[in-house]
Amino acid sequence: MIDYDKIYDLQLEVSSLCNARCVMCSRRVSGGEKNPTFKETYLTLQNIKDWFTSDFLNQVNRIGMCGNYGDAMTNPELISIVEYIISVNPNIRFTMNTNGSGRDENFWTELGKLFKGRGEVIFSVDGLEDTNWIYRRGTHWDKIMSSMKAYISTGAKSSWDYLVFKHNQHQIDDAKKLAKNMGVTNFFQKKAFGFHDGEDHNRMDVYRSDGKFEYSIMAPIEEVQGDNKDPRRNTQGLGKNWLSGKKKTSIGYVSDIKKQLANVENTTKTLHWSYGGYDLDNFSEHDIALSKTKVRCQAAEERSIFVDHNGIVVPCCFIAAFYPGDGKDMSQPIKEFLEKDGIETISLKHNSLEDIIDGRLFTTGWVESFNNYDIYSGKRLKACSIFCGETA
Repeated sequence: MIDYDKIYDLQLEVSSLCNARCVMCSRRVSGGEKNPTFKETYLTLQNIKDWFTSDFLNQVNRIGMCGNYGDAMTNPELISIVEYIISVNPNIRFTMNTNGSGRDENFWTELGKLFKGRGEVIFSVDGLEDTNWIYRRGTHWDKIMSSMKAYISTGAKSSWDYLVFKHNQHQIDDAKKLAKNMGVTNFFQKKAFGFHDGEDHNRMDVYRSDGKFEYSIMAPIEEVQGDNKDPRRNTQGLGKNWLSGKKKTSIGYVSDIKKQLANVENTTKTLHWSYGGYDLDNFSEHDIALSKTKVRCQAAEERSIFVDHNGIVVPCCFIAAFYPGDGKDMSQPIKEFLEKDGIETISLKHNSLEDIIDGRLFTTGWVESFNNYDIYSGKRLKACSIFCGETA
């Protein structure tokens, strides 16, 4: 699938800790109860030194830090890790995704100085002060603004990544203006992952940590002027200019959400964590259609690998997002696939990176899965079809 000495891009989940409770995040159930199948931890400087040789770090051109379960800024050793990597390879390039609602200004200034000329921080901010909290639950606007300003003041490259929902689509232009005034380098907008065609899939229900329903988040109205100029971040398969036409607003929907919140104690709707099974005989027409796609692994084409917060090595963040998982749909087949030879065979706590890349899973296992069109065998992974599948 990929040769060890040709790996160009390293994606690191440096932390599984996070201060936010985002609705679609793998760490929580619809923003509520915490997922019990993952461990809250972070990669240490010693992990980096033990797992990645100097020759390997000099070979790699780019390191990305965008976790599935955590925010990179929560790693207490992040500055030391970045400093060490730069000391080994001064020409390395970094990207880091964050909600920005954490650490102090000194941290962001220090990170900006290290990233200047070699890195970019992508701030995930989905609206303005009155709307960002609706999806980015647990974050604080004033903190985000101070973090962004401190980082930007160093002259380092930055991006504002804006997920579009019904409640914030009317603020896109104002957010762009704010970003420009702050000195943000790039502004990108995209439809949030998790919405599908059809009335039953145009909403996300949001729950508290005790499992009680709070409010619903709705998909954006389609007739909104916008664009998505960065296909690298367009993981929803939407392409450019996914929103076009006459602009409509939905300002009143924010007040609707607040009314739902005010009525929480009177609702009876609840959602609690459950670990369910997966029926290989029960497939929808959509699942069957996915099994017929041709998988062109983006990670393989970009010579990239993903290392999660436990040191597990997989091709990409999409696979890692569902391991561990809830035992349903995409998660259980991925869990069975990765653990077939024992999870330690792809763990940096038990093997060198070179041995993992030269092992069965990376030399033949993934390719066999991509080329298996029999969805009923359980070998064709749904995640691969969704994110890297091409219809004939």
